[in-house]
Amino acid sequence: MKAIRWIAIILFTLLVGVMLWVLVLHWSSFDENTSLTEQVQAQAPGHYVELEAGLTHYQAFGSPGAPVVVLVHGFSIPASVWGETGAYLAAEGFYVIQYDLFGRGYSARPDVPYIGSLFEGQLIELLDALSIQQPVHLVGLSMGGAVAARTVAHHPERFHSLSLVAPLHQPIPPLGIPAGLGYYMLSAFYVPAIAKSLEENNFAESTKQALQESYQQQKQIRGFTRALTSSLYHFSPDNHPQYYREVAAAGVPVWLAWGTADTTVPFSQNEAVRRDAHVSEQNFVVFEGAGHTPHLEQSDLFNAALTTFLKSL
Repeated sequence: MKAIRWIAIILFTLLVGVMLWVLVLHWSSFDENTSLTEQVQAQAPGHYVELEAGLTHYQAFGSPGAPVVVLVHGFSIPASVWGETGAYLAAEGFYVIQYDLFGRGYSARPDVPYIGSLFEGQLIELLDALSIQQPVHLVGLSMGGAVAARTVAHHPERFHSLSLVAPLHQPIPPLGIPAGLGYYMLSAFYVPAIAKSLEENNFAESTKQALQESYQQQKQIRGFTRALTSSLYHFSPDNHPQYYREVAAAGVPVWLAWGTADTTVPFSQNEAVRRDAHVSEQNFVVFEGAGHTPHLEQSDLFNAALTTFLKSL
């Protein structure tokens, strides 16, 4: 009995030690020290629109009378992750809108569960607020691909096509710990890791600097880590494959791009996406050696391929 008691004491001490370590890392890296004030908003390029769940920041490129393309970013890096894609498509004759999802960039961080309907509603309300009624081309990256697929599945009449870049497809189970502890884990490890990865990525120097600045800015606005945590626990586990199948059933053309060296959403997952979304061989573009952001790593090839698809419709 004495041995069991000592083992319990040791395990408890280790647990407390780990929790203290996580808290120290959280306190050392956590820098959410401002709110989305008018002064902070003024630092952002582009425009704002007030939607039901809060303020949404967006940028527009090109002529409003041209065919519309909407770009949806992924889990952690805001709309700046699209680099020069928006400007390139505008030069090719499209009107391009890229916006920050709730909880990211310069958009609001509503204190609500970050579920699929929140992101779906944001996109549809944004189109309505900008008086865009004609079907648009939708492009989604990573988690933004799942947001895009869900929205197209529920509103196929609003979309002319769906383009996906290494999209989230398989549901991701939430961490096997309470969300409250998950919050501190993301704050201690994930949030600083993304900042470090941006320093190490082999992007053009101007692109790298722009991404670092936008990421640093958004992580200072209160509610960022809370939004990531809620998305991880509420949106990521959703039954995403059903939405890809519904897109296919609606007959919406789908284009898919993937880098073979992607370690965030592995390249092997393309098979399930192609099957569920009925992606044709000609609409599946592989970027050899590229990681999770082929539009940044091989931008000339990516932009040309996406433009060719959009102009073919």
